[in-house]
Amino acid sequence: MIDIDHLQSRYQSWISGPNFRNPYSEATIRLYTLIVEKYLEYLDYEGVMDIKEANEHLIRKYVTKAARNGGNPSPSTQTARTAAIISLYDMLEFDGDISGNPARSYHESRNRNAGGKGGRSPIRLRPVLELREIERLMRVLSEDQSFAALRDHALVSFILDTALRASEVIRATIDDLDGYLRGRMRVVGKGDKERLIRFEPEYTQNIRAYLRVRSRVSRGSDILFLTDQGKAIDRNGLHTIIRRKLLKAGLSKPQSGPHLLRHTAASLWLAKGMDIRQVQENLGHSNIAITSRYLHLLDAQDQQ
Repeated sequence: MIDIDHLQSRYQSWISGPNFRNPYSEATIRLYTLIVEKYLEYLDYEGVMDIKEANEHLIRKYVTKAARNGGNPSPSTQTARTAAIISLYDMLEFDGDISGNPARSYHESRNRNAGGKGGRSPIRLRPVLELREIERLMRVLSEDQSFAALRDHALVSFILDTALRASEVIRATIDDLDGYLRGRMRVVGKGDKERLIRFEPEYTQNIRAYLRVRSRVSRGSDILFLTDQGKAIDRNGLHTIIRRKLLKAGLSKPQSGPHLLRHTAASLWLAKGMDIRQVQENLGHSNIAITSRYLHLLDAQDQQ
């Protein structure tokens, strides 16, 4: 049993604590904390003693509950209420108290009933490449056998296999290849935090093809991905390479840099059955709620 009397302070500590990295401003945290407080008071009024007893029906009743002036809550108010309650259940799911998030189920059901229209969604779905789009991109990348073409093919393949951030890709070295080929790669990411990425590399042949020509320009450098002058590719260069290849493949997405490939890799891991906590570790997310957005993306794709 999860007593709702103690959830308010627990939620406030969780959402504003030093270990909770999130996209929320202080104002949003204050708003969500207030909404959760009112939601828990509402459950108490409804006679709910255990948060597990609160279902989609009760969540809908609270989200659409009339304002103090008796009028219907605005779409923005309903959106804020939904987002805050989703974050409450994210906490419970993260801590292992529940499996599944009834607030997310309510949100997705409401969107389906509205035909995907309405107010701004509190869940920001990540743009990704579909399988057929990955195949099209790979065909374009394999059309040329020049140094730059082989490197670009390897670059895209490397990110799709590892889901590394742009800063991590451009710092990758020859020594990292042993871990890459074994599917057990240690990476130092944001805040100099080290993590172990576990995956099954699918594009090793593209990496090996690039390595056969890399020695032409390497000049003793241990950086993995180099320009044709033997210098390390910088962040702008990486973005430019990927944008141009996507454009050449006729692929247009809201996001067209290396992060698009990172999101794609994460969604592929989940689609293949990788545990979400392993995906969280691979991506370097401190909060599983951020990783869970990829699950909603898979749900959205399944409904199409």
